[in-house]
Amino acid sequence: MSFFTLLKAEFRALFNDKDVLLTIFGGVMLYSFLYPQPYLREAVSSLPVAVVDYDKSDMSRKMVYMLDASPQIAVESSYLSEASAKEAIINNKISAMVIIPENFKRDLYLGHEPVVSVGADASYFLIYGGVVEGTMHSVLTQSATLQVGELLKKSVPLAAAKRQYTPFKTEYINTFNVSGSYINYVIPAVFVLILQQTMLIGMGMMGAKQGRESREGKRGYFNTESVSAVMTVRYIAFITIFFIHMLFFFGFSFNFFGVPHIAKVGELLIYGFSFLSAVAALGMLLGALFKEREYPTPVILLSSLPLIFSAGFVWPLESMPQWMIWLANISPSTPGIQGFLRLNQMGASFEQVIGQFGLLWTQTVVYSLLAYTLLKQQREVLHDVN
Repeated sequence: MSFFTLLKAEFRALFNDKDVLLTIFGGVMLYSFLYPQPYLREAVSSLPVAVVDYDKSDMSRKMVYMLDASPQIAVESSYLSEASAKEAIINNKISAMVIIPENFKRDLYLGHEPVVSVGADASYFLIYGGVVEGTMHSVLTQSATLQVGELLKKSVPLAAAKRQYTPFKTEYINTFNVSGSYINYVIPAVFVLILQQTMLIGMGMMGAKQGRESREGKRGYFNTESVSAVMTVRYIAFITIFFIHMLFFFGFSFNFFGVPHIAKVGELLIYGFSFLSAVAALGMLLGALFKEREYPTPVILLSSLPLIFSAGFVWPLESMPQWMIWLANISPSTPGIQGFLRLNQMGASFEQVIGQFGLLWTQTVVYSLLAYTLLKQQREVLHDVN
């Protein structure tokens, strides 16, 4: 069988397998549109919050107005007690409650520090962080207004009063995520993992199916042609398809969702090819290891969360134990995510990701050799049995 005939047979087997097609086409397309949907608003805003006002003074009412004016908070109602506010949180009527203590106004004028409490479900860290941020800004603004007003009463000029209250100014400059949005933070990395996991599932299912057919005595190009030839056409077929997926993700999807990408096209394509090569090599190895085609999907999906949390962008590598970093580097997604983020979001030069680039090609060689050795052994065992 000529090489092109073999390649044609590989594509025919791939496109005749509905389960593999659903994974490598349907899964990729669905994830590309569905996953970013919860983060399209980019930042939490107008969170429904209740206020428990124990002071009931003009100062506490002004505090409520300032809370409602903050972009993160929308004051829905005032509750007479903490218990009723807690019940509203439990019933999902509100996201949080802000408690203004008794003697709030008196303590402010006496120079004391009244404690404004925030109650929210901290498991929703974006909501909790938004409520705390909005409350802090409101409290600090009111405190600054009061203290500057006291200085003005002492005939201190306004400019001097402002400088006396805030002798320095803090300016925040976001370098790699200018808007501070969650979509710019998570989507570029998760898309890389989606490419890997869908390719591994597809190749694992296809390899497991053909391995089972070989054990059942069925004849086909996958057990009559040489192992190296079969691996080569599978490598070409899947990389061709997922190279198009990669261009779709980093091109159309990034533009559609407003994710910035600043990498040079040539460098991105070279790095993308190295990433897909490593994933394809691992996919061929997994296809040889799995005995049934039902195994790849749950096994690979279960690995997704550990891989994403150990890739170095959710949790800094410096805070992770060394053994976990070594274990994470077994997966192509780790150097893939790190390299793509540096090139595409941080503007790094190719020389600055050469370590990850080298690791991907090391994985390609190692996994390809392991897959070849295992497939060769399986072919010899089947030949001896027959």
